[in-house]
Amino acid sequence: MLAASKLAAGIAAAFALTGCIPPQMQSMGAAPLPAYHQPKSTPDGEKQITLSADAYGTFAASGFNVEQVNAGGGALSFEFHPAGAISPLFVNASVAGIAGTLQFGCNDVPCNFDGYNAWLDSKDGDEDYTFWNLQERIVAGAEFNLGSHLFLGAAGGIQFYQGGGDYESKRERLEDARLVENMDERADWRPTASLWFGPRLGESAGSLAIEYGVTFADKVKEWNTTLGISYFHPSGFHGTVYTNTNTSFAVSLGKSFSL
Repeated sequence: MLAASKLAAGIAAAFALTGCIPPQMQSMGAAPLPAYHQPKSTPDGEKQITLSADAYGTFAASGFNVEQVNAGGGALSFEFHPAGAISPLFVNASVAGIAGTLQFGCNDVPCNFDGYNAWLDSKDGDEDYTFWNLQERIVAGAEFNLGSHLFLGAAGGIQFYQGGGDYESKRERLEDARLVENMDERADWRPTASLWFGPRLGESAGSLAIEYGVTFADKVKEWNTTLGISYFHPSGFHGTVYTNTNTSFAVSLGKSFSL
Protein backbone atom coordinates (compact mmCIF):
# COMPACT_ATOMS: atom_id res chain seq x y z
CA MET A 1 0.00 0.00 0.00
CA LEU A 2 2.88 2.36 0.94
CA ALA A 3 4.66 1.57 -2.32
CA ALA A 4 1.51 2.31 -4.32
CA SER A 5 1.10 5.64 -2.51
CA LYS A 6 4.71 6.58 -3.29
CA LEU A 7 4.20 5.64 -6.95
CA ALA A 8 1.07 7.80 -7.18
CA ALA A 9 2.83 10.71 -5.47
CA GLY A 10 5.80 10.44 -7.81
CA ILE A 11 3.58 10.30 -10.86
CA ALA A 12 1.58 13.32 -9.73
CA ALA A 13 4.83 15.23 -9.20
CA ALA A 14 5.99 14.29 -12.70
CA PHE A 15 2.70 15.60 -14.11
CA ALA A 16 3.11 18.87 -12.26
CA LEU A 17 6.63 19.31 -13.62
CA THR A 18 5.94 18.35 -17.23
CA GLY A 19 2.44 19.77 -17.68
CA CYS A 20 1.66 16.97 -20.13
CA ILE A 21 -1.96 16.27 -21.01
CA PRO A 22 -3.04 12.87 -19.64
CA PRO A 23 -4.84 10.29 -21.81
CA GLN A 24 -8.63 10.40 -21.95
CA MET A 25 -10.90 7.60 -20.72
CA GLN A 26 -14.62 7.04 -21.17
CA SER A 27 -17.43 4.70 -20.24
CA MET A 28 -17.80 1.63 -22.41
CA GLY A 29 -21.46 2.57 -22.70
CA ALA A 30 -20.63 5.72 -24.67
CA ALA A 31 -20.35 3.66 -27.87
CA PRO A 32 -23.49 3.48 -30.04
CA LEU A 33 -25.99 0.91 -28.79
CA PRO A 34 -25.42 -2.32 -30.80
CA ALA A 35 -28.93 -2.82 -32.19
CA TYR A 36 -28.69 -2.28 -35.94
CA HIS A 37 -31.63 -1.14 -38.04
CA GLN A 38 -33.60 -3.81 -39.86
CA PRO A 39 -34.94 -2.73 -43.28
CA LYS A 40 -38.73 -2.48 -43.51
CA SER A 41 -40.09 -5.71 -44.98
CA THR A 42 -43.73 -4.80 -45.60
CA PRO A 43 -44.78 -2.90 -48.77
CA ASP A 44 -44.91 0.90 -48.82
CA GLY A 45 -48.07 2.16 -47.18
CA GLU A 46 -48.45 -0.79 -44.80
CA LYS A 47 -47.96 -0.59 -41.05
CA GLN A 48 -45.13 -2.58 -39.50
CA ILE A 49 -44.41 -3.31 -35.83
CA THR A 50 -41.27 -5.28 -35.04
CA LEU A 51 -39.65 -6.60 -31.88
CA SER A 52 -36.03 -7.78 -32.14
CA ALA A 53 -33.85 -9.64 -29.66
CA ASP A 54 -30.08 -9.87 -30.12
CA ALA A 55 -27.09 -11.40 -28.34
CA TYR A 56 -23.61 -10.06 -29.01
CA GLY A 57 -20.04 -10.51 -27.88
CA THR A 58 -16.39 -9.80 -28.44
CA PHE A 59 -13.10 -11.46 -27.53
CA ALA A 60 -9.62 -9.94 -27.05
CA ALA A 61 -10.75 -6.72 -28.73
CA SER A 62 -9.25 -3.26 -28.32
CA GLY A 63 -10.76 0.19 -28.15
CA PHE A 64 -10.20 3.79 -27.10
CA ASN A 65 -7.35 3.44 -24.54
CA VAL A 66 -8.55 -0.04 -23.55
CA GLU A 67 -7.46 -3.50 -24.68
CA GLN A 68 -8.17 -7.20 -24.12
CA VAL A 69 -11.91 -6.48 -24.08
CA ASN A 70 -13.82 -9.74 -23.45
CA ALA A 71 -17.54 -9.15 -23.09
CA GLY A 72 -21.04 -10.26 -23.98
CA GLY A 73 -24.56 -8.95 -23.72
CA GLY A 74 -27.96 -8.58 -25.29
CA ALA A 75 -30.35 -6.02 -26.72
CA LEU A 76 -34.09 -5.59 -27.28
CA SER A 77 -35.46 -3.24 -29.92
CA PHE A 78 -39.04 -2.14 -30.70
CA GLU A 79 -39.87 -0.37 -33.97
CA PHE A 80 -43.09 1.11 -35.34
CA HIS A 81 -43.84 2.18 -38.92
CA PRO A 82 -47.30 3.78 -39.39
CA ALA A 83 -49.59 3.01 -42.32
CA GLY A 84 -50.36 5.26 -45.26
CA ALA A 85 -48.26 7.88 -46.97
CA ILE A 86 -46.01 8.31 -43.91
CA SER A 87 -45.10 4.61 -43.70
CA PRO A 88 -41.40 5.35 -44.43
CA LEU A 89 -41.25 7.15 -41.06
CA PHE A 90 -40.61 5.21 -37.86
CA VAL A 91 -39.78 5.41 -34.18
CA ASN A 92 -37.46 2.93 -32.47
CA ALA A 93 -36.79 2.28 -28.78
CA SER A 94 -33.91 0.00 -27.76
CA VAL A 95 -32.26 -1.20 -24.55
CA ALA A 96 -29.00 -3.13 -24.19
CA GLY A 97 -26.77 -4.52 -21.49
CA ILE A 98 -23.17 -5.74 -21.60
CA ALA A 99 -20.66 -7.05 -19.06
CA GLY A 100 -17.10 -8.30 -19.22
CA THR A 101 -13.47 -7.56 -18.48
CA LEU A 102 -10.82 -5.31 -20.00
CA GLN A 103 -7.38 -3.88 -19.44
CA PHE A 104 -6.35 -0.26 -19.53
CA GLY A 105 -4.34 0.65 -22.63
CA CYS A 106 -2.86 3.63 -24.42
CA ASN A 107 -3.60 3.84 -28.15
CA ASP A 108 -4.66 7.48 -28.35
CA VAL A 109 -2.19 9.47 -30.48
CA PRO A 110 -0.05 10.97 -29.10
CA CYS A 111 0.06 8.84 -25.95
CA ASN A 112 3.31 9.89 -24.34
CA PHE A 113 2.21 10.79 -20.82
CA ASP A 114 4.98 9.28 -18.70
CA GLY A 115 2.91 9.09 -15.51
CA TYR A 116 0.16 6.97 -17.05
CA ASN A 117 2.66 4.81 -18.92
CA ALA A 118 4.50 4.16 -15.66
CA TRP A 119 1.23 3.07 -14.07
CA LEU A 120 0.50 0.76 -17.02
CA ASP A 121 3.87 -0.93 -16.44
CA SER A 122 2.99 -1.59 -12.78
CA LYS A 123 1.19 -4.69 -11.53
CA ASP A 124 -1.97 -2.64 -11.02
CA GLY A 125 -1.84 -1.47 -14.62
CA ASP A 126 -1.65 -5.03 -15.95
CA GLU A 127 -4.78 -6.25 -14.16
CA ASP A 128 -8.10 -7.23 -15.75
CA TYR A 129 -10.95 -4.94 -14.66
CA THR A 130 -14.64 -5.83 -14.71
CA PHE A 131 -17.24 -3.55 -16.24
CA TRP A 132 -20.94 -3.51 -16.99
CA ASN A 133 -23.14 -1.08 -18.88
CA LEU A 134 -26.79 -0.46 -19.59
CA GLN A 135 -27.85 1.58 -22.62
CA GLU A 136 -31.20 3.06 -23.60
CA ARG A 137 -31.87 4.73 -26.94
CA ILE A 138 -34.86 6.30 -28.64
CA VAL A 139 -34.70 7.55 -32.23
CA ALA A 140 -36.98 8.68 -35.03
CA GLY A 141 -36.14 8.34 -38.70
CA ALA A 142 -37.15 7.47 -42.21
CA GLU A 143 -36.30 4.77 -44.73
CA PHE A 144 -36.97 4.94 -48.46
CA ASN A 145 -36.83 2.42 -51.27
CA LEU A 146 -34.62 3.42 -54.19
CA GLY A 147 -36.30 1.39 -56.88
CA SER A 148 -37.16 -2.22 -56.09
CA HIS A 149 -33.75 -3.44 -54.94
CA LEU A 150 -32.14 -0.71 -52.82
CA PHE A 151 -33.04 1.13 -49.62
CA LEU A 152 -31.62 4.13 -47.76
CA GLY A 153 -32.42 5.38 -44.28
CA ALA A 154 -31.39 7.70 -41.48
CA ALA A 155 -32.36 8.25 -37.85
CA GLY A 156 -31.52 10.51 -34.94
CA GLY A 157 -32.30 10.71 -31.26
CA ILE A 158 -30.76 10.34 -27.83
CA GLN A 159 -28.85 7.60 -26.00
CA PHE A 160 -28.50 7.21 -22.23
CA TYR A 161 -26.00 4.93 -20.53
CA GLN A 162 -25.01 3.80 -17.05
CA GLY A 163 -21.95 1.82 -15.97
CA GLY A 164 -20.26 0.15 -13.03
CA GLY A 165 -17.60 -2.35 -12.05
CA ASP A 166 -13.90 -2.16 -11.24
CA TYR A 167 -13.13 -0.27 -14.46
CA GLU A 168 -15.37 2.67 -13.58
CA SER A 169 -13.96 2.89 -10.05
CA LYS A 170 -10.37 2.70 -11.26
CA ARG A 171 -10.72 5.38 -13.96
CA GLU A 172 -12.21 7.70 -11.35
CA ARG A 173 -9.26 7.09 -9.01
CA LEU A 174 -6.81 7.57 -11.87
CA GLU A 175 -8.40 10.93 -12.62
CA ASP A 176 -8.13 11.91 -8.95
CA ALA A 177 -4.40 11.09 -9.23
CA ARG A 178 -4.23 13.26 -12.38
CA LEU A 179 -3.17 10.29 -14.52
CA VAL A 180 -6.16 10.37 -16.90
CA GLU A 181 -8.93 12.73 -17.94
CA ASN A 182 -12.42 11.24 -17.97
CA MET A 183 -14.64 12.35 -20.84
CA ASP A 184 -17.90 11.38 -19.13
CA GLU A 185 -19.51 10.11 -15.93
CA ARG A 186 -20.67 6.62 -14.98
CA ALA A 187 -24.18 7.70 -16.00
CA ASP A 188 -24.43 10.07 -18.94
CA TRP A 189 -26.17 10.70 -22.27
CA ARG A 190 -25.33 11.71 -25.83
CA PRO A 191 -27.21 12.67 -29.00
CA THR A 192 -27.00 9.91 -31.58
CA ALA A 193 -27.56 9.46 -35.31
CA SER A 194 -27.17 6.71 -37.90
CA LEU A 195 -27.27 6.20 -41.66
CA TRP A 196 -27.73 2.91 -43.51
CA PHE A 197 -28.21 1.57 -47.02
CA GLY A 198 -28.14 -1.73 -48.84
CA PRO A 199 -29.65 -4.10 -51.37
CA ARG A 200 -32.74 -6.28 -51.20
CA LEU A 201 -31.71 -9.73 -52.40
CA GLY A 202 -35.19 -11.04 -53.15
CA GLU A 203 -38.24 -12.27 -51.20
CA SER A 204 -36.59 -15.56 -50.28
CA ALA A 205 -33.05 -14.25 -49.80
CA GLY A 206 -33.48 -11.28 -47.47
CA SER A 207 -31.35 -8.15 -47.45
CA LEU A 208 -27.93 -6.74 -46.59
CA ALA A 209 -27.31 -3.43 -44.82
CA ILE A 210 -24.28 -1.29 -44.08
CA GLU A 211 -24.84 1.07 -41.15
CA TYR A 212 -22.75 3.92 -39.76
CA GLY A 213 -23.66 5.38 -36.39
CA VAL A 214 -22.40 8.14 -34.09
CA THR A 215 -22.89 9.26 -30.50
CA PHE A 216 -21.93 12.93 -30.39
CA ALA A 217 -19.86 14.91 -27.86
CA ASP A 218 -18.72 18.52 -27.56
CA LYS A 219 -15.50 17.80 -29.47
CA VAL A 220 -15.35 15.83 -32.72
CA LYS A 221 -12.39 13.86 -31.31
CA GLU A 222 -14.70 12.58 -28.55
CA TRP A 223 -17.41 11.28 -30.89
CA ASN A 224 -18.00 7.53 -30.72
CA THR A 225 -18.66 5.76 -34.02
CA THR A 226 -19.72 2.35 -35.21
CA LEU A 227 -19.75 0.58 -38.57
CA GLY A 228 -21.71 -2.63 -39.05
CA ILE A 229 -22.56 -5.02 -41.88
CA SER A 230 -25.78 -6.95 -41.34
CA TYR A 231 -27.69 -9.73 -43.06
CA PHE A 232 -31.45 -10.08 -42.51
CA HIS A 233 -33.23 -13.31 -43.51
CA PRO A 234 -36.98 -13.26 -44.31
CA SER A 235 -37.54 -15.66 -41.39
CA GLY A 236 -36.47 -12.90 -39.00
CA PHE A 237 -33.04 -14.29 -38.15
CA HIS A 238 -30.22 -11.83 -38.62
CA GLY A 239 -26.55 -11.27 -37.83
CA THR A 240 -24.13 -8.36 -37.73
CA VAL A 241 -20.36 -7.98 -37.76
CA TYR A 242 -19.39 -4.58 -36.41
CA THR A 243 -16.71 -2.36 -34.95
CA ASN A 244 -16.99 0.69 -32.73
CA THR A 245 -14.80 3.12 -30.82
CA ASN A 246 -14.64 0.88 -27.74
CA THR A 247 -14.58 -2.52 -29.48
CA SER A 248 -12.44 -3.29 -32.51
CA PHE A 249 -14.49 -6.35 -33.52
CA ALA A 250 -17.79 -7.86 -32.36
CA VAL A 251 -20.55 -10.16 -33.62
CA SER A 252 -24.28 -10.15 -32.90
CA LEU A 253 -26.99 -12.70 -33.72
CA GLY A 254 -30.72 -12.24 -33.26
CA LYS A 255 -34.32 -12.80 -34.26
CA SER A 256 -37.04 -10.32 -35.20
CA PHE A 257 -40.78 -10.87 -34.64
CA SER A 258 -43.64 -9.11 -36.42
CA LEU A 259 -46.37 -7.97 -34.02
